[in-house]
Amino acid sequence: MNVYSNLSVNLLTDTFVKVSEKESQNCIQYGDVLFTTSSETPDEVGMSSVVTEYVHEKIYLNSFCFGFRFNDISKFEPRFLKHLFRSKTLRKQIKQTAFGVTRFNISKKKFAKIKIPIPPIEEQRRIVEILDRFEVLTTDICNGLPAEIKARRQQYEYYRNKLLTFKEKTA
Repeated sequence: MNVYSNLSVNLLTDTFVKVSEKESQNCIQYGDVLFTTSSETPDEVGMSSVVTEYVHEKIYLNSFCFGFRFNDISKFEPRFLKHLFRSKTLRKQIKQTAFGVTRFNISKKKFAKIKIPIPPIEEQRRIVEILDRFEVLTTDICNGLPAEIKARRQQYEYYRNKLLTFKEKTA
């Protein structure tokens, strides 16, 4: 649910999986993109979450997810990736990798063929600044609600002034 529900992986979660010494598990690290492996619908399969903070302890990827690690993370701003992999364009490609009838799973072979746009890092940062502001407004009630109230107040004042500005008619 952490991956499914969050654009950025929540590293402060209190849900843990026990890993025995004999198990081989992959640790997540800054810049990793995690995906859910299956779902009941193709629209919900392959949901992503990005590790946008440095990880200071061993956190393992569970068997319900798979991770993607770029060879050169310097080409990407991880905060850009969190928006990119939830975008309509990438979601369409990801959904096309799903197969199943009552339970849909990602084909990793098809998934490896997804085309990922790589704008210059400065453009990625510019896009992040815009999208992160929208994300805060839509998810944080403390920021979103006051901003919405302010926008509606401005809208009200605009229409009030337009509708209640009377000009004398000269005959």
